[in-house]
Amino acid sequence: MSQDDKSNVQRIAAVLKGFDADNTPRRTHDILEDLGVTRSTGFGLLRAMVAAGWLERFDHGFLRLGPKSRQMMFAALEVPEVAEGKKLSARPGTFGSERPDKGPALEWDPALVRTVDASLYQRPAPYRIGFSNASTSNAWRRAMLQSLFYAERIAQSQIEELVVLDANDDPALQLQQIDALVEQGIDLLLISITSINDTALSDRLGALKAAGLPIVAVDRRPNDRSSLVSFVTASDHRIGRISAHWMAEHLSGKGRVWMLSGLEGASPALRRQQAALAVFSEFPGIRVENVSYTDWTEAGGYAAIDKVLAEARRPPDGVWCDSGLQGVGSIRRFLEGGFEMPAHTGGDLNEMYKLCLHHKVPMAALDYPASMGARALGLALDILGGNVVPQRVEEPVQIVLPRGLETASVKADTWAELHVAWDFPDDAILSQGPALRNTKRNIRGSATG
Repeated sequence: MSQDDKSNVQRIAAVLKGFDADNTPRRTHDILEDLGVTRSTGFGLLRAMVAAGWLERFDHGFLRLGPKSRQMMFAALEVPEVAEGKKLSARPGTFGSERPDKGPALEWDPALVRTVDASLYQRPAPYRIGFSNASTSNAWRRAMLQSLFYAERIAQSQIEELVVLDANDDPALQLQQIDALVEQGIDLLLISITSINDTALSDRLGALKAAGLPIVAVDRRPNDRSSLVSFVTASDHRIGRISAHWMAEHLSGKGRVWMLSGLEGASPALRRQQAALAVFSEFPGIRVENVSYTDWTEAGGYAAIDKVLAEARRPPDGVWCDSGLQGVGSIRRFLEGGFEMPAHTGGDLNEMYKLCLHHKVPMAALDYPASMGARALGLALDILGGNVVPQRVEEPVQIVLPRGLETASVKADTWAELHVAWDFPDDAILSQGPALRNTKRNIRGSATG
């Protein structure tokens, strides 16, 4: 960690420690006086902490601890991403104790508190912002996009145009669309990468950064993060790790598990799978028999289970899904075959909660917040305003369990019976929030628009 990083961590710790157990709001002036830094440095740090959710504004001139700080009282620490060359790999048919690769130890990731001075990107409003979206192929991606449009409507006075293109999960098409957006004279590029493994995309983003274009990734990032000003996401490691830990403990540390990941090459799927495999490797009695990719679709989940059932001829003890988007397909296949229902993981989709609660399927869920679309646009405006911004912004993830299904290590933040929305459509994404569902806008699916 550099000396600047250490100074930032010490200052942030000092700010957080200044609040009492009742989270009594404090005057901004008093906080800065305690820090003993210049007003410009202090205000930049406080703005970044507010943007990241560590602090929140209470009244004019007053701050208090924000949702991320409050969550830290019970949230697991972030796990740093596995270093290049030490990727965890799925080895179906092996027991956890036989896997040589062990997951990384829990530690604080300093990337969560690093900030970036965006003053070199400052320019007068209104702005032209381009968004190259990986796809709108499932309900979560459409919900994330609608949250972006909701934020656009709120900040319409600052935005001349928001151009959104859909890459249909095609890296070659996304590369064309990025060039098309740049030709239109955008001030900032928002991007959700189609594939973390595509070097042409990473190279192009690096060239654009060198040319002075600010880039913010949302949800899915490129393999080379050096081209980004910031990355808006949620903790995929937390999703993978906690869901796998719940599964292993629910099965009393022994049993057969099938894994259903999302889209091959997408960074959230990769990180969730790595984290889950690291946890399963700690339980010698857990046997991971199969790892399948489902494209985060119901049809993909159904087809994956149908294929493995044809080979195994009996259901597993548990099905680990990194999202309910494919989990609903898995559950429907087991219901259709009249099998005893295995325990499942996977949240996000309202239908997943409905199916599990109606059919009494043991389940654990961590919803991936669709609100990160709105957060990304707000961050883009902060960058173009020349503010100090976080290098990484994480939206909070909560644990959702049916009553009676907590384990020794995994406790519910909310109960599934209260979280499910029986009167909402099956494809509703509960982390989006009801206020956003009426925000509709057309998007373009070609590089030329």
